[in-house]
Amino acid sequence: MAKEQIVDITFSEIPDVRVRVINEDDTKEIKETKKKYPFELHRSIDIFILTDVRKFEFTIFNGYTWNGADIPRILWFSIGSRTDNDFLIASMIHDYLLEFKKYMLEEVLENSISTKEYRRLTSLIFRHILKEQGTNTIKANIMSWAVQVFQATVNYKQWQV
Repeated sequence: MAKEQIVDITFSEIPDVRVRVINEDDTKEIKETKKKYPFELHRSIDIFILTDVRKFEFTIFNGYTWNGADIPRILWFSIGSRTDNDFLIASMIHDYLLEFKKYMLEEVLENSISTKEYRRLTSLIFRHILKEQGTNTIKANIMSWAVQVFQATVNYKQWQV
């Protein structure tokens, strides 16, 4: 049986991503949160995903925050930094899919795939969006592969649903 492949990903509108500005009157906790999650979505967006097996949609709501792409500093010279514009939309959607995996698996995908298949699907979605946003194929493939390896090894406990 062939593995599921992404056919198309579309958005209800262009995501409005903004950098969260640290204000002098922010509490210490808010400043730390803004440093850790420097990006915020302004205006909810619907994401429509079509694979060769299924189609599904979900909404990322206004105010969602994330940290950008998790790229080790040592690789910034060859891959790019975690705050690179080319990675913002892909990292937002990937982070959302990971953060809300239980909801996505149970409610959106109606328990139609295993956790392992879902982990692979999130990496495919990440790669597809990277390529659509202008990242060259080789870099997008390397980044997607690295995410898959990290999720399956270092971050495996996160996948215990």
